Amino acid sequence: MDNRLAPLLTRGESLTRAEYRVLAHLTEHPLLVGNITVRELAQATFVSTATIIRLCQKLGFSGYSEFIWHCKQRLADTPHITGPHSEPAELPVAFAQFMANYQRTFQWVSAEKRQQFAALLHEQESFFLYGAGFSYLFAEYLTKKLQVLGKTAFISGPGDSRNIFLSNAARYQVFIAVSRSGETEQVLDKARIARTVGMTVVAFTRASANPLAEMADIHFALYDEAVHFAAEAAGITSFESNLVLLMDLLLLEATQ
Repeated sequence: MDNRLAPLLTRGESLTRAEYRVLAHLTEHPLLVGNITVRELAQATFVSTATIIRLCQKLGFSGYSEFIWHCKQRLADTPHITGPHSEPAELPVAFAQFMANYQRTFQWVSAEKRQQFAALLHEQESFFLYGAGFSYLFAEYLTKKLQVLGKTAFISGPGDSRNIFLSNAARYQVFIAVSRSGETEQVLDKARIARTVGMTVVAFTRASANPLAEMADIHFALYDEAVHFAAEAAGITSFESNLVLLMDLLLLEATQ
C-alpha cells in the first residue's frame, strides 16, 4: 500500500462499502491515478460512475477531476511505502566528495552561459552531437533529450565516416561536442569544420585548459578529480554523473 493516499481513507464520513472499495483500489494501485477514467475505475471496482462521483463529493471535491488532481499532488510527495521501520541508511563516504565536486563545477557554470544555452534551445532547431569513447554515451543521452523536446538532433562518433559529417554539417545550426579531455583529435576535427560552416560550437570538457574549450562558443567546464586524465580515464570518478547532472539542469532551466 502507498501511504501517500492512505489519509483519504479517513476523510469521508459514512462511506459505503462500495465507496470505500474505490478508495482502497486507488490506494493499492497508485499508478492508476491520472491514467484511469471514471468509467474504467467504476468497471474495475464493480460500482457505478454515480457512486464514484458521490464519493468525490463526500471527500470534499467538486467531482472526479478535482479528486484525481488531489491524488496526483499527494503522489508527487516523497513516497512512504508500508513496511518495517528502519533507520536512515548511512551514506557512502564518497557521497560527500561527489557533492563537493558538483558544487565546484557549478561555480564555473555562470548565469550567462546558462542563458546562452537556453537561447540556443529556443532559437535553433537542428543540433549535431559528437562524442568519442565513453563521451559518446553522454552525447547520445543529450541527443535523445533534445529529440524528446522536438528538436532535430543527430549523433555521430569516430565509427562514422568523416564524410558523414562533411555531408551533413551545413544542415545543422549547433554543434555539441562531449570530450572529457578536450583533446581527442576526431572531436577537434569536427569542431573546426563546424566553425568553418558557421555552426555554433558548444563543448562539455574537463576544466583543465584544452583546445576544444578554446574553440567553443559556449564551454561548460566540469570539475574532474582525475589528476592525469590519460592514466585515470578508466577510474570511477564523479565526472560522468556530474556531466549528466549538468546536462539535465541546463535542459530543465531552458524549458521552464
